[in-house]
Amino acid sequence: MKTILSSFVFTALIGSAAVAQQDTSMLDRIYKTSFYDGQAYDNLRYLTKEIGHRIAGSKRAEEAVLWSKKLMEEMAFNTVYLQDVQVPYWDRGMKEEAYVLPRREPLQVLALGGSVGTGNSGLSAEVLEVELLSDLKKHGDAVRGKIVFVNKPWDESIVETGAAYGLNSSQRSRGPAEVAKLGGVAYLFRSLSSSRIDDYPHTGGTRYVEGIDSIPALAISAVGAIRLSEILKENPKSKVFIRNTSQWNGVANSHNVIAEWRGTEKPDEIITIGGHIDSWDVGEGAHDNGTGTMGTLDAIRTLMKLGYKPKHTIRLVFYMNEENGVNGSMKYGEMAKAKNERIVAAIESDAGGFAPRGFDIKASAEQVQWIQKEWKPLFEEKFWVSRFLQGSPGVDSGVWGRHFPNTIMFNFRPDPHRYFDLHHTAKDVFEAVDKRELQSGVAAIASLLYLVDQQLDLLQ
Repeated sequence: MKTILSSFVFTALIGSAAVAQQDTSMLDRIYKTSFYDGQAYDNLRYLTKEIGHRIAGSKRAEEAVLWSKKLMEEMAFNTVYLQDVQVPYWDRGMKEEAYVLPRREPLQVLALGGSVGTGNSGLSAEVLEVELLSDLKKHGDAVRGKIVFVNKPWDESIVETGAAYGLNSSQRSRGPAEVAKLGGVAYLFRSLSSSRIDDYPHTGGTRYVEGIDSIPALAISAVGAIRLSEILKENPKSKVFIRNTSQWNGVANSHNVIAEWRGTEKPDEIITIGGHIDSWDVGEGAHDNGTGTMGTLDAIRTLMKLGYKPKHTIRLVFYMNEENGVNGSMKYGEMAKAKNERIVAAIESDAGGFAPRGFDIKASAEQVQWIQKEWKPLFEEKFWVSRFLQGSPGVDSGVWGRHFPNTIMFNFRPDPHRYFDLHHTAKDVFEAVDKRELQSGVAAIASLLYLVDQQLDLLQ
């Protein structure tokens, strides 16, 4: 009996070693193919330079949809199709204007996504500076008739810049409604970026509350926020003039772009991968989220080029309207649930195209520990990818994932240090993306996709 058991254990160890060697060899091939034959960078160039920024509901967004569909049709997918989505269409209007009175010292601002406008004449008022929205309660009636300026620098000591972003982002989304409740006439919000980076304002979504007056809401650059704060210290009665003409233009017909690569063994089990194709209407939407869409597309193309045959059906999804409504991911989830689909895993890319650091994982603690033990060693020493931690699945996956609570989800995490220097700004352009970093991320995503497809049964 001992001899039989020992033989069994020995055989299992040999088999395990052979599988590990096979995986190592495959990851080597994936990285080599991505670096030498990757197309994500060239596709990104077209998306950003020929199409440009792509706010949901715009003609450019639909141009990106049709172009993306054509790209997918040129690959070995079994089917490519558009999924109808209705999206709200917000238009920024004319270039925003802001300056301090009476000296007319200019301030760099951008309307927050979803903001109403001041009208062509603009408005001027005294400015009340606070650090936190909660501070408004201290001022009571003093808020009435004022432009409220929330001047909260983020914490530069937090290495994970997304965490610093998250600590302040609720003030951007909730601010206008809170100020309007107390009679404020407009909202100025210090951009979510490093404390003293530059004079570029960062846009981003905000929202209003039914039954409360909607007031203009604008982001001010970090440099502008510092300067305005200095002026208010000198003269607390200083006034600021602002003008923006943004408005909602109803609902537009748009689409998610979907392609499916049919599985050879478990075609009814689906691995979803992708990111959002829309962007804000400043810059070119390069890192956010051109790199995510072009990167996940190229990850699949890399596996196809290597002759790989997936066990599960791999479904690529380019979601529409992540930036100002997540209508695309809501529609995707509703349709998948209505069809009783079996979505067993998901990978999302929406954190830029900088050098890959790893993945956040929405799974049980035991599943994450298994991934750390079995997959992390394949990545960390040779490819410098070492983050495999329990965490957020990503915005779009998180939205549709509410219908699929048992789905294992991975959220691609590139290096965080530079992303929020250009996030939601005019600086988010093709030239800000490094080809090698982008293709390294493609290889990391393709490698993970391969491992999930091959070994998902071991996780379930």
